[in-house]
Amino acid sequence: MKTYFSTFITGTQEIVKEFLAKRGVKIKLLLDGLVVYESDYPEREIRNFHIFNNTYLLLRSFSNLAPDAKSLEKILAMVSHDKNLQHQIAINLPSRRRNFKIVSSLENSMVPVSRELLQKLESIILRTPGTRLNIQKPDLEFWALLRRERYGFFGIRVTYPFRHENYREKGELRKEISYILSFLSKPNPKDVVLDPFAGYGSIPIERAASFPYKEIIAVEKEDDLISKLKQKVKASGKKIEVIRGNALALSGIQNKSIDKIISDPPWGEYKEVPDLEKFYESLLLEFDRILKKEGVIVLLIGAKDIFENILQNKFTNIFQLQKKYDILVSGKKAAIYKLVRNYENK
Repeated sequence: MKTYFSTFITGTQEIVKEFLAKRGVKIKLLLDGLVVYESDYPEREIRNFHIFNNTYLLLRSFSNLAPDAKSLEKILAMVSHDKNLQHQIAINLPSRRRNFKIVSSLENSMVPVSRELLQKLESIILRTPGTRLNIQKPDLEFWALLRRERYGFFGIRVTYPFRHENYREKGELRKEISYILSFLSKPNPKDVVLDPFAGYGSIPIERAASFPYKEIIAVEKEDDLISKLKQKVKASGKKIEVIRGNALALSGIQNKSIDKIISDPPWGEYKEVPDLEKFYESLLLEFDRILKKEGVIVLLIGAKDIFENILQNKFTNIFQLQKKYDILVSGKKAAIYKLVRNYENK
């Protein structure tokens, strides 16, 4: 049994707790954006927990530390003085990754620390046969993290590869968000799933890669995105039907034919939406038409007040808000909404 710590999207603790509980994983500490847990899952499976931003094998943990650079350096000093550290590193290093660097993070931001402290810790790691310091192109990272909740951690990053990991098209969703949206929909092997704003395909591709389904339909209106969407779907190797269409008038989708609608509608930032109120109203009317009686809608919304106003004033007899999670997406406030049909409207 090993101990890991993983970072995740702020505001989704409840979802993470449910995710780990379903896998029989014991949670030792749950913060807003970080969880510490024990698991005997193989590391390759831990690495494929797409709900997390990053995952680390925990080597040392600390508490009651002031959230400042001085305490972060204290973590590095305490780790360096741990007589058992070299042994722990030796038995936990991945066999084929030995080009390392040390990363220091304070409240989710990289911060510089004493070079002398780093060199001391680097020298300890270098005692392990085959290890090489490679700050520019590492394939192995040791992380020292300090949180505002006064907890500190030191561990080996499990999620890999590192290069190109942050590259996304403008407006393209992170894999973790796409996973969470799909997870909230309660996936079923009989699901007919629709993303009416498929964009670059993040949601339908993640839904197909991580969960069972019968059929997935990805709809996109923009000409410049259709070809890219088709390319990404083809590269994924998954069975996903790509359709050019308007989410507000899905003429190719039959009445009451969709089990799950999972989507990230335009926020009015990257794509201009002249009247968001009218847009949301038209969208929910179309969803009412195509969604089955027991269907589920999961949406990522940026204009929360406008969406909630439309939902409460015009759709309370049609849809029930089952869950709402306030989150940040690229530093911007947003929310995940899970809607089901109002019982009387089924």
